[in-house]
Amino acid sequence: MQFSVLGPLTLSADDHAITLTGTKPRLLLAVLLLSPGRTVSTSRLVDGLWPDAPPASAVRNLRTYVHRLRQSLERGGDSADRLVHDGPGYHLRVDEHELDLLRFTRLADDARRAAREDRPEDAADLFERAIELWRGHPLEDLPELGTELDATVTALREQHREMTTELTDLRLRLGQPARVIPALRRMVTEEPLDEQRQAQLVVALTLEGRVAEALAAYQQARRGIVDELGVEPGPTLQGALRVALDADSAAIRPPSGWPAVVAGPGPAAPPPAPPGGRQALPMKPPALVGRDTTASQLRAIAEGIADPTGADEHAGVVLVSGAPGVGKSSFSVSSGYDLADLFPDGQLFVSFDGGGEPARGSGELIRELLVELGVPLTDISDDLRERAAVLRCALAGRRLLLIIDDVDCAQQVRPLLPGAGRSLVLVNSRQRLLDLDVGWRLTLGALDRAEAVELLAAIAGEGRVRDQPEVFGRIADACDQLPLALRIVGSRLVAQPDGALSGFAEHLEDEEHRLAELVVGDISVRDSLSVSYRGLDVDARRALRALAAADALITATSAVEILRLPRQQANRLVEHLVHHNMLLPVDSGSGQRFHLPELLRIFANECV
Repeated sequence: MQFSVLGPLTLSADDHAITLTGTKPRLLLAVLLLSPGRTVSTSRLVDGLWPDAPPASAVRNLRTYVHRLRQSLERGGDSADRLVHDGPGYHLRVDEHELDLLRFTRLADDARRAAREDRPEDAADLFERAIELWRGHPLEDLPELGTELDATVTALREQHREMTTELTDLRLRLGQPARVIPALRRMVTEEPLDEQRQAQLVVALTLEGRVAEALAAYQQARRGIVDELGVEPGPTLQGALRVALDADSAAIRPPSGWPAVVAGPGPAAPPPAPPGGRQALPMKPPALVGRDTTASQLRAIAEGIADPTGADEHAGVVLVSGAPGVGKSSFSVSSGYDLADLFPDGQLFVSFDGGGEPARGSGELIRELLVELGVPLTDISDDLRERAAVLRCALAGRRLLLIIDDVDCAQQVRPLLPGAGRSLVLVNSRQRLLDLDVGWRLTLGALDRAEAVELLAAIAGEGRVRDQPEVFGRIADACDQLPLALRIVGSRLVAQPDGALSGFAEHLEDEEHRLAELVVGDISVRDSLSVSYRGLDVDARRALRALAAADALITATSAVEILRLPRQQANRLVEHLVHHNMLLPVDSGSGQRFHLPELLRIFANECV
């Protein structure tokens, strides 16, 4: 029997496909195969099959799907003990030769062992065999997988991404650029802003003697980065350009920080001196509105950390959190520019955001930072803990500002945090990350009405606001004073004639159309809210929808009544939503109360 998850889900026997009909039985098989050799609890199986709202008959239905899966396995000539009920759940017995995921894991381990033992040819061949097992994205033919399954698939895709990077580095080290150029061309087409891939392509073309193509590839990559991000390429891609420009020298070598090209096993190129004063921030946002107090607090924190006469020489970590759309990234990037005078060794920015793809992994971000800091790729370990240790050493003794964006959980970001030195780290998250040890917590909220109108004026024109203050106040209220919504509407108002503003405000005030109007280009309030909504578990989503339908301030007592749950369970769900900044505390002298932001309430009602 053969099972495959590294692509569409398939099962076969003696090279003949076995048909397993129905979405639920296929999801059941997928959940079991992603935990090979282990018992999967009934509760996890139910969550995997019904990620949003399991029916009351979920366990009974699960037994039906188990029976149907067993029937399919038996049609392929399999034994009855392949899928067994084991205590709290079910266990699918599968050997390495039967499941592509197990073969992929073993080949990856063997490849990295060969690389550590300085057997690059063997390592490259093993990596190649592992990558060839992939027939597409894992479980790409299945519908929405739910939070846990989706996280597992994302981790697999991250492993595949890192493995292709390592394979390419090895082929370049072995002087075999022709073997990677076709794949690199495909990858840079799929991810044109990936500087690592672009740099590998430039170097590979140069080593193959196709210097004109290498220079053209660099220019195309640079244009895309400047047009999309508003910054020049980083040191990795610039180093690849220097290789192409120096191609007429006696010996062509990859740039500093790349594996040396060798005919066989040999030492890597010596590491270059780390660069100083590197600024790798995204383009500075427009002037911020309504953040003066928070910016002053951050300036005071930064001055204390950077002060060379201070007794405590440890890096400082500041968490910047807030609801979706409040402008956390804009605040931190703008602050990075404003605080540059305090951190002369550089300002760096990394993000877990995959740009429409699954979230990037901690290991990938550490690799990116190490390359920015001048550490050769050959000195970067495959082990996450070792990578983190090298990063701490590279940051020790420096005065540097690091922004880590789109952090989803404390476990993600801990390996990136420095220890010694006078660096400042800004961690941006939609969640409060209560399990992350930080020195300071800054929470951003919506603007007040005057600030919201001021932001609209900065974008749409101050004269227009002076002429129609009441209309712009209505527009600000309809945007719930949320900076993301205000920037979207302000951009749209630029093209609106003055006479149409009142009608636009009236249309925006209609809840039925509001979220559909809060879109410009590829920026959307609904999409931003959806990211946070998908990050909730099933129970929290259900609670959010119920609280949105109630449309009232939430107290401990009212939460019990609205959710129809025991007090302890209801309070735990409220606390969970507060942690995710979906419910916001309200200052009140009459006990703790919580507010559901207006745009989020409209979104949650849409989900119902």
